[in-house]
Amino acid sequence: MVAPLSSNTALAVKQLSKIYPLYAKPTDRLLELLLHRRRHTPFVALDQLSFSLAKGRTLGIVGENGSGKSTLLQLIAGTLTPSSGQIHRQGKVLALLELGIGFHPDFTGRQNLFFYADILGLSRQYLQSKLTEIIEFSELGVFIERPLKTYSTGMKMRLAFALVASLEPDILIIDEALAVGDVHFQKKCIDRMMDIRAGGCTILFCSHSSYQVSMFCDEVIWLKAGRMQMHDTPARVLPHYEAYQLSKDCPPAELQAGHGGTPALITALEILSPLPLQPHGDLSIRIVVECPRPDTPYHVSLSLKLEDGRGVYVTATHLQGMAPLQGLHREIYIHFPALPLLAGIYILHARAFDDQGLLVYHEKLITDLEILKTSEERGFLKLAHQWQIA
Repeated sequence: MVAPLSSNTALAVKQLSKIYPLYAKPTDRLLELLLHRRRHTPFVALDQLSFSLAKGRTLGIVGENGSGKSTLLQLIAGTLTPSSGQIHRQGKVLALLELGIGFHPDFTGRQNLFFYADILGLSRQYLQSKLTEIIEFSELGVFIERPLKTYSTGMKMRLAFALVASLEPDILIIDEALAVGDVHFQKKCIDRMMDIRAGGCTILFCSHSSYQVSMFCDEVIWLKAGRMQMHDTPARVLPHYEAYQLSKDCPPAELQAGHGGTPALITALEILSPLPLQPHGDLSIRIVVECPRPDTPYHVSLSLKLEDGRGVYVTATHLQGMAPLQGLHREIYIHFPALPLLAGIYILHARAFDDQGLLVYHEKLITDLEILKTSEERGFLKLAHQWQIA
């Protein structure tokens, strides 16, 4: 039995493990049952995981595919049973996991809302009071009366997120759901999640976007092969995780291609300073953003990276406390005086975000910023220093 949680703790996980038996062929399962002799190989999806989460905190979970992220979230949500260990939750838990979990393909969207509410133990009267809000948020229109099997993946996400985000949970679990759907609805989801977080909800957020995790979460768990590699602030965990990814020579994530409907499009990213740049030279950059709807607010960021993709510095309008930009056409100039970098090839990475600075609308790269070699010093940063020899 798990000891009662303190009044400030929303979730406690202790020595949590999940092990699956893997059989070489279906008959091995039957033979194991009849002969009482093991004929499977145990696969440890999650191994002796322990942590706690305070109320109102947002926990990000990162890790490569197969690291145990979804298994952990399903165990906390109660859709999986642990092999060993304990989970203690305080308050109502709602989860947006694999799209379509809890829905029936032959039921209409409206019927599935009531069906899933029954699974969650919610009263029909309560759901009825929220129904108009849920349907309006989903923007499904006439499809709300059509069978789920006629829905696209993005439409299923609309239905699931609209339901979960309207039910005022104490603990909300979101597993990669925001990677699906068009930019407009992703923006609605981001805004709703910000509102939910501001209301004091405890959130577990799983995403492959390190940037979203860094901006949205208070703390991060990095899972590797079912074990906890790190649990700390985003500023401490994410650089280690990204360095690990780079060490595997993972290809960088594809940049968004500015597909139809993108609210803000970077049409130009250029270096105005003569290249190659001299050490301690000034660096001036111009970014042009086009916005089809001039009343759409957005932010812009610029990252300076090493040739292998590791970050050196990032600045952004929202990180500087500036108001979101608006307008059909904006030209942005960024000037770095006496850039303290040593010789090498660097990357410039510009992004356009939503007004929360979370959802990437579009991005563009320059991969050949060269700084000349004029000394034998090593590294990438010129640090002011003095030698004194006695």
